[in-house]
Amino acid sequence: MHDDTTNDFAPSAPTGKTFKFSNVGDSIGGYVEGVSGRIPLNKFGTDTQDVDHNGNPRWQRIITLATPEGGDADDGLRAVWMPVGSQMATAIGDAMKRAGAATGNPADGSFLKLTFARTRPSKFGNPAKIYVAEYTQPANAQAKPAPEAAASSWPTNSNAWAPPQGSAPSPWQQ
Repeated sequence: MHDDTTNDFAPSAPTGKTFKFSNVGDSIGGYVEGVSGRIPLNKFGTDTQDVDHNGNPRWQRIITLATPEGGDADDGLRAVWMPVGSQMATAIGDAMKRAGAATGNPADGSFLKLTFARTRPSKFGNPAKIYVAEYTQPANAQAKPAPEAAASSWPTNSNAWAPPQGSAPSPWQQ
C-alpha cells in the first residue's frame, strides 16, 4: 500500500554553514532565504529518529539566513536547525505574531534574528535553551543584496549595517 502523504524525496542539504548556538549570548540575524520541510530529528550520533517523552517522532526544519558575515570564499548564508515544537520555534512564532505576520513559516525575504538568551533547568536532562527572536515582515525589511552580490559586498564597519527598524519586540519574561 502506498501512502500519498509520504515524501519519497530526501531534502537537499542546507545552503551555507550551520550556525550553532553554543553559548548564552550567541546571536544570528539575516534575511530568510528559505525554510525546509520537516526533516526527521535523529538521536545524537545515530540514524534512528528521536522521539519525545510521549513516544511521538521528533522533527526539525532548516532556516537558511543571508547574513552580512562571510568573505571572499563565504557566501554569508547560515543554516539554523530548528527542532519543531522547541522553545526556539515558539520564540520565532511569537516574534512573527508581534510583527503581524501570517501563521506558518517565516516568509522568504523577512528579517529574522535569534539570540540564545539563557538556560533553564529541565526535567529531561540537559538545561533547556531559551531563545529571543525578532522578526520583520518582508514589506518592512531593508532590501537584501542582489543574489549575484558576494557576501564580501556587505559593509565591514559594524555601524554601517543594521537590521530593519520596525517596532521593538515586546520584553520577554524570565
